[in-house]
Amino acid sequence: MEKLRVTQTLPENYHQTHQLDLSENRELAMILNLVGIGLLFGVAWLLIRSLVFLRPAYLSSENILVITGMREFWRGILLLVFSIGLMIVLNEGIRWILFWMITGQRPQLSFRGFYTYASAPESYLPRRVYLLIRLTPLVVITLLGLAAVTIVPLNLVPGVLLLVSLNIAAALNDMVMAWWVMQKPRDILIKDYGDSAYVYHYEVKQEST
Repeated sequence: MEKLRVTQTLPENYHQTHQLDLSENRELAMILNLVGIGLLFGVAWLLIRSLVFLRPAYLSSENILVITGMREFWRGILLLVFSIGLMIVLNEGIRWILFWMITGQRPQLSFRGFYTYASAPESYLPRRVYLLIRLTPLVVITLLGLAAVTIVPLNLVPGVLLLVSLNIAAALNDMVMAWWVMQKPRDILIKDYGDSAYVYHYEVKQEST
């Protein structure tokens, strides 16, 4: 079968077969929120432990208290707000650029409360392309963040760790949708709407006898 490409026109014999909409499934959304909170604290704990290898000099200073929030409470709140904002900009910025480069069309940027997402609802994406766009922000920000921990000034280490932790926790939806898509055949096309995805697969017409 011919290798599928990004297209704005659904190929002949392709029809919608599955859909996943995280915004409509309240029970799943609640579960993901709870898991995301646990993931945030779990990842943050692992990252702090990793400082033994990544930045041992930080653990020998009093800077570690900034992470726990035992001092300078308002500075901690400001750090959290700034990290969330920067995480959203970086995450959706990378996804927005990928959509534009791959589809050749300007992506759509949507806002739903505090949730922001980039999408290309006019394009049908092959499975490999969809997974690339979904997971690249998670991988890139995590790797760059871990690299940054080793070189940034010590007073910036908490912000980098928080940024990486928030990004991994926020990527839970992306990981769930990527896992869901990976259970589908390779020769599918996907329409991405940010918090939902529609899967299209071909149906072979049987000749009448």
